[in-house]
Amino acid sequence: MRSGPNLSTKITMKFHIDQTLRNHIHETHSDTRLRRNSGGLDPHAFLGKTLATLEASGDAMRYLDRKGRIAWRATRQLRSTLADLQADAETDSDEEAI
Repeated sequence: MRSGPNLSTKITMKFHIDQTLRNHIHETHSDTRLRRNSGGLDPHAFLGKTLATLEASGDAMRYLDRKGRIAWRATRQLRSTLADLQADAETDSDEEAI
C-alpha cells in the first residue's frame, strides 16, 4: 500500500514555446554553455529561469493556448530586435563578400 507520493520522482512541466522564442533561448543557452556561465543549472531550470527573465523584460509573453495549457511566445519587441539583428548580419555578410 502506498502512503504518499514518491518524493524521489522528478516532477517536470512541458514548456510550450513558439519557434522564434525557442530558437532565441537555444542560442542563449549555447552562448552561456560556451562561456561556462550557466551556474550549474540543468536545461529545464535554465529554460524556466530564461523564460522568467524574458517575460520580465517584455521579450516573452505567457498565455493560455487553445488547449488551456500555459505557453510562451515572443513579443513583437523581441521579434523586431531579432529581425534587426538578422538584417545587420546579412548586410555585414554582403559587405564582406565584396
